[in-house]
Amino acid sequence: MVNPHKIMEEAAKLALLGKGYNKTNPVVGACVVKDSKIISRGYHTGYGNPHAEVEAIDNAPESVKGADLYVTLEPCSHYGKTPPCTKMIIESGIKRVFIGVVDPNPKNAGNGINELINNGIEVFVGFAENLCASLIEDFAKTVYAKEPFYTLKIAQSLDGKIATKNGASKWITSESSRIYSHYLRSISDAVLVGIDTVIKDNPSLNVRLLPTDNEPTKIILDSNLKIPLESELVTKFSKNLVIFTKEESLNFEKCRILTDLGVQIFPCDTMDSGLNLKTISRQLLDLNIMNVLVEGGSKIFGSFIREKCADKLNLFVAPLIIGDGISSIQGVSFSNIADCIKIDNYTQKQFENDILISANLSDFKKDVLELTERVRNRCSQGL
Repeated sequence: MVNPHKIMEEAAKLALLGKGYNKTNPVVGACVVKDSKIISRGYHTGYGNPHAEVEAIDNAPESVKGADLYVTLEPCSHYGKTPPCTKMIIESGIKRVFIGVVDPNPKNAGNGINELINNGIEVFVGFAENLCASLIEDFAKTVYAKEPFYTLKIAQSLDGKIATKNGASKWITSESSRIYSHYLRSISDAVLVGIDTVIKDNPSLNVRLLPTDNEPTKIILDSNLKIPLESELVTKFSKNLVIFTKEESLNFEKCRILTDLGVQIFPCDTMDSGLNLKTISRQLLDLNIMNVLVEGGSKIFGSFIREKCADKLNLFVAPLIIGDGISSIQGVSFSNIADCIKIDNYTQKQFENDILISANLSDFKKDVLELTERVRNRCSQGL
C-alpha cells in the first residue's frame, strides 16, 4: 500500500538536488506512481530548465496514463521560462495529483489546482507540508517580502569571538566544519562579505573543498570603494564580482578600472549603520539572486540582524576560548534581557568537536502553510 507522506518525502529529497541552481525559481521534486510503485522521478534541475513534473513524466519508462503524480509544490499554470506544467499533466493522462504545498506566487496560488480539477484530475493538497514549505522558504520570502533570503554563517569560539584581538581567525573551526561551510556556499546564489573582511583576509569566496559546478556570485559591501585591485576577488573572480558602494565613489578612477575588468558596481544609499540593505536587496533580486550566504564580518552580521534582514543562522561553535578578541556580532545591543532576540526552534549537528546550531530568524514558511490550508479547505468543499 502506498504511503502518500513517504512518497512526498522522497520527492522532497529530489527537490534538494536543485538547490543552488534555480536562481529565483523554487526547488521542486516529483514522483510518478503507478501500480503502487514509483516508476519515475524528476526535479527542477536549473533556472529555465523543465520543471520537476515535466522531468518526472518525461523520464517515465512507460505510459503515465492512469498514474498518480506527487509533487512538492503546486504545478504552475502560467507561461514563464517554460510552458505551464498543468498542460502537460492534463495531456499525459495522469489520474491523480498529490501536492505538498500551494505555490505562493500570485500568478499561480491555487490556479494550477483549479485547472487540474476542472479537467477531471483528482487533486489532494497538503502532504508533508511542513517539509515542503521549508523547501521553498527562500522563494516565499521573494514573493512576500520582495527580498532575497539571507543566511548568516558564523564561526566562533565558545566565548563568542570570531578572531583574536590581533585579527587572527584561521582556523577557529575544524576541517569538517569548513567543508560543510563550502557546501553552504555551493547551494547559495551568492556569498556576501564586508570590505573589512576582504582587506583583512583576502578571501576567494569560492567553493573549493567539495566538487560542484555551481560557483556563487561574490558580493562586497564597500562604501568607499577600498577594495584592493590586487585582491583575489578582483584578479581571479572579477566577472563574478558585485560591489555595492556609495554614489560618490562611482567617480573614482578605480571604478572604471574595475568595470573594465567585468566587475559590476552599483550605487547605494546609506543608513545609520552603512549601506542600505533594502536597496541592496532590490538590486540583488534584479540580478536573479535569491539565496545569499552572509559570511562577515561582525559589523555586517550586526547590520543584517538589526535591520531584520537575516532569515537563517548557521552558527559554528568551536571548543576554545579566545578571551579578548572580536565579538561575532557587533552593533546590536539591548538594555534588558527581555528585549533580546530569542531563538525558539533550532537544530544541532556535530562536526568533529564543533557544534553547528541552525535556527530560522524569519518564518515565511508559516505564510505558505496558511495559504495551503485555505486552498485545501476550498478543495474539500468542491472549489
